Amino acid sequence: MGKRGFTSLQEIPEEFKEELEKYFSAVGKDTFVIHGLPPELTGGALARYSRAKTGMQLTIINEFLDEHGKPSQEKGSALMDRVLNAYGDDSVGELEGVHVGFEDVSQLLAKEIEDRRIGGSPIEQSTRYVVYDKKDESGQWRYVRPKEIMESQFAQEYVEVCDQAFEVYAELIPLLSEHFTEQFPKETFTIQVPREGNMVTVSHDQLQNESEQRAFRIAYNFTIRCAALDVGRCVLPTATKTHLGIYGNGRFFTHLLSHLKSSPLQECVQRAEHLERELNKVIPTFVKRNKKRPELQVRDQHMFALANRLLSGLTPEDGWVTLAQQSNPLDEFVASALFPYTNVSYVQLLAAVSSWEQSKKHEVLDVYVGERQTRRDRTGRAAEAGYPFTYDLIGGFGEYRDLQRHRMLTQQRQLLSVDLGFIMPPEITTVGMHEQVSALVERVDDVNRRLRQAGLVYASQYMTLFNHRIRWMMGMNARALQHLTELRSGINGHHSYRSMAMQMAKEAIAREPWMASLLNHVDYSDPDNKIARAKEQSRIQGKNLKSGVDASVDLD
Repeated sequence: MGKRGFTSLQEIPEEFKEELEKYFSAVGKDTFVIHGLPPELTGGALARYSRAKTGMQLTIINEFLDEHGKPSQEKGSALMDRVLNAYGDDSVGELEGVHVGFEDVSQLLAKEIEDRRIGGSPIEQSTRYVVYDKKDESGQWRYVRPKEIMESQFAQEYVEVCDQAFEVYAELIPLLSEHFTEQFPKETFTIQVPREGNMVTVSHDQLQNESEQRAFRIAYNFTIRCAALDVGRCVLPTATKTHLGIYGNGRFFTHLLSHLKSSPLQECVQRAEHLERELNKVIPTFVKRNKKRPELQVRDQHMFALANRLLSGLTPEDGWVTLAQQSNPLDEFVASALFPYTNVSYVQLLAAVSSWEQSKKHEVLDVYVGERQTRRDRTGRAAEAGYPFTYDLIGGFGEYRDLQRHRMLTQQRQLLSVDLGFIMPPEITTVGMHEQVSALVERVDDVNRRLRQAGLVYASQYMTLFNHRIRWMMGMNARALQHLTELRSGINGHHSYRSMAMQMAKEAIAREPWMASLLNHVDYSDPDNKIARAKEQSRIQGKNLKSGVDASVDLD
């Protein structure tokens, strides 16, 4: 059956209206929710908005129902293939989306997935809330065994060190829980409860019934556990497995597939194959145009060699939060291009590049841009250089994981290594585990360096711990800086990234005093508070009591 020619909903047969009611929340209205249509049909129908004279509901009837009046996915796919793949209308790729689960991926791969910024919304299993002290059903600790290492002479040693890390972690958590219980006894904890229409704050001895007592226990135990996990995760390896959920549109998944296929890490390449297989079952037309870009690995090799030659005399500076001064656009581009391929700071790179002759700068520019076959072979994030606020940051991998969630900012990181040292939390010594953690760090440092010496540079990143320092840079405008610092300095955040956010605000105000009026909600209180979640849990459990929500599942 060809295209129908209805021009008004009043003309259509009653059975067609009944069919529409299955998929539109308000048939015949000008505002509605679309739901339940076959994959790819919704995107195809939405794509017709730009060229069809009729509204969505008539367009569905005229163009996307089969001879029996049922939605035809084939018609939607055919239109998408024509518009998206034949005509090259990229924006149409954003009109259909799916939910995807990535389970048992390494922390390293999770960051690669989350770093694709536009069109995807991720959520990740949190090491701040989930305890990693149990082995899986096969009797193994939850960490990835990357193919590159498991097929090398380091396989047995890698497994031994990762096992040791999880054993230390499992021993640490109960000790840290006991420590924080002593530091913050129940007698000093309060929660909010509903009393006579108002929310009031009460202590342990003021609880009136079993519901309030239960809410108190949940809030207190969750607060103590979070404090213990915040510190204890310092010894988890980057190879630790996590679960990741993403809602993304077709354009997002197309770019993600290309990125993972082009990665030097076998875990990324393998997961790209799995992802493409599953997406082809649901939105095949939307992801048809992804491709591997082998030239990216060639570019990376050349950039590493170039950075090593041009920057060999520089000793890395060990700054914590450093706000760079703005420079000319070419210098900022070149410094940003070199940043991921070295271990020196962005500020050092800017200073070095500014003294170079133009020919040397253009050598970096030419290698970084490389050979672009089409307009879709876009240049990397160094081309985003030039923000008014660009920070060079050094923190633990744990802090990086939290701040990396501000994905819309321009971010680049250097390879994970052990060269910048390990942050030893003071609580480790307090609970008597300093010797065990130090021994673990020493073994990790040794294996990491030998992996790199053997040429397994990218795979060596799996052999680092959460509290090994990493250097990354973040570029942003004033509004993004306002959002980041006011959100991440909040009292319910992790103490490490809270301190970093506070310092970022201070650096900005010191350089640009007018920024104080934009950053007036930065929270500078208790920067070292390890039990900051107490206030948040007091409020949350009060709301749960009032609405009858059972929050005990979060402690299971």
